[in-house]
Amino acid sequence: MKSPIIKTENYIIRPFKKEDALLWQVWDTDVEIQAHMPEPKNELQKIQEQYDYIEECENDEEGYYWSIDSDEKTIGTVSLTEIDDHHKSAELGIVIGDKNFWGKGVATEVIKSIINNAIQELNIEYISAEVEEANIGMQKVFIKCGFEQDGKFINSRVKEGQRINVLHFGINK
Repeated sequence: MKSPIIKTENYIIRPFKKEDALLWQVWDTDVEIQAHMPEPKNELQKIQEQYDYIEECENDEEGYYWSIDSDEKTIGTVSLTEIDDHHKSAELGIVIGDKNFWGKGVATEVIKSIINNAIQELNIEYISAEVEEANIGMQKVFIKCGFEQDGKFINSRVKEGQRINVLHFGINK
């Protein structure tokens, strides 16, 4: 689906552009950025694979995918996926790839705007998100945005050869 442009007080949340793929190549292989991502450590992808991913996102009938811009600089991505019209639900994911913006309230501001857009424009009534138990910062962001922890998946992922817990958060309209 074509992702709408969403403006917040400090950021522009816009559809992916081809040049975003160059940043993803950096973010996808940065150990700190990938520390709490569900995938194992990423290998550098060919740029064409990144371009293909952008096209897949544009053609996804159950999701919206955005980049987060701050003063002409792209600093992260956010998505609203698995949109289910029957259940009026969706899943949220976010990555702040520019580490200079970590701890500055970006995720909180962006997530609140995505929630408002999902409820007002898409008629979504329930949004879920998952976060690894060790990612305390993201847990705090979800709570600040009004999410409640509504589940815990014990030993559901493998990180560095160890089984870890994943927390499930949800917010209702």
